[in-house]
Amino acid sequence: MYSAFEKQPQEKKDLIIKVAIEEFVKNGYEKASTDVITKRAGISKGLLFHYFRSKKNLYLYLVNYVKDFLTEIAMEELKKIQSDDFFERIKEIVLLKQKLTVQYLQETQFITDAFINPPVAVKEEMEEIIKKYYEAYQEDFLLEHVYIKDLIQTEKLREDISVDTVIRMTMFIAEQLSNKYLALYKNKQIDIINMTESVIRELNDYLKIVKYGIYKSE
Repeated sequence: MYSAFEKQPQEKKDLIIKVAIEEFVKNGYEKASTDVITKRAGISKGLLFHYFRSKKNLYLYLVNYVKDFLTEIAMEELKKIQSDDFFERIKEIVLLKQKLTVQYLQETQFITDAFINPPVAVKEEMEEIIKKYYEAYQEDFLLEHVYIKDLIQTEKLREDISVDTVIRMTMFIAEQLSNKYLALYKNKQIDIINMTESVIRELNDYLKIVKYGIYKSE
């Protein structure tokens, strides 16, 4: 569908993608201007529509591009985390998310807006994209890459606490915090940088309670 665009030199594609993301982030889908995008990218409007046919297709292309781009980077960085402590690993992963948010701020804000507040014009398509994304990164993925049970120090657990209970509790806390701050972001009560920093602070407090509430006193 986007073969004409994909055949272009990488530098040209990168520039079009960059300025288009910035325009959608700055003005939202409805007010984003293809005139501004083409002017900043140094191409004609006719050429932009030759590549994507419509503003809607351009937006959906960017959603899939950014989603895959950030996921690939996150997975590569995830492999570098070597902590052998269950709780420290989770904190390192959250810090990694903050680092990537800052490093790829425009991309993160774009994809967050697309997932949390999908434009009416692409609502149906976004529902399908979101569904497939969460199917790919559901519980089995989290248990394999994030909440690794083998890292829990079972010898320190209270006798009435199971490994599965620790994992479920930690997953529940992380999910509720995520929902809380995404709701604040959706209602424009917090920006993307402060959202990530707040999640880290609050998660750290909760993890302390979980950790020292489940282990035997030393």
